[in-house]
Amino acid sequence: MQPRSFWSVAYAVTTETIVIRERAKSALHSVDPQNMALKSPVTVVCISLLVPLALHLTAAKAEESPFVWSASGSPEDLGIRTGLALDLPGRPRFGSESNLRLSTGSQPGTVQPPLRLWGEVDVRKSDVAPASVGVRLDLVSGAARAALRQSRTIAAEGPAVLSLNRTFEAGRRSDGESAFLAKQDLRLAFTDIDTIVTGGILMDNKAPFRAEIGLEKNLRPGIRLNATLSDLAHKPNARVNARFERQW
Repeated sequence: MQPRSFWSVAYAVTTETIVIRERAKSALHSVDPQNMALKSPVTVVCISLLVPLALHLTAAKAEESPFVWSASGSPEDLGIRTGLALDLPGRPRFGSESNLRLSTGSQPGTVQPPLRLWGEVDVRKSDVAPASVGVRLDLVSGAARAALRQSRTIAAEGPAVLSLNRTFEAGRRSDGESAFLAKQDLRLAFTDIDTIVTGGILMDNKAPFRAEIGLEKNLRPGIRLNATLSDLAHKPNARVNARFERQW
């Protein structure tokens, strides 16, 4: 199925809404008052309830979808995330995710696919400084994480937006050990070309300090390319990770 842009979907929704409204008006004008008395009261009530409901559901197509469905992949693995997003304060989102790793000469492939449950809710909805909290639970290994994510816009000049992102995670690893992670990214977004350049540091209680740079590019609506060069402070361990992500 070919992805449709926001504008094409919005145009289709607007057109459908206008058609439904015009047909409803035509139906009301064409009603004969003498025959109206012969209609069943139940039929009249059903029509009066279904027409506004149809208009509401048609207009709702232009809003954010209640379904979460995304797939990401690289030459080595494939990940899938599904879930629901509720139309409630904070827009709570929850669902499941899993990934499969291909077998290579240096490492075996996935034998038992992981099944992780995830959830996320916005604690502060803002264009300048949004924040959210999330949880992840791996039902196979028993690992669990809770995360706090914060973002703040530092400068917005023309097509360039500079922001600072922070992530704090705490939980339990698959081996039963505690896990603490702190990450900070400086992001420079170029809105006219849908490209983001990032530079960040990552501190983990079970790994050495790491620095990385990244590039995010929206190729078309719903399709994004992420490329990260990590472990810059340890040249022998430096690696490139490139992934495609598709959202529906």
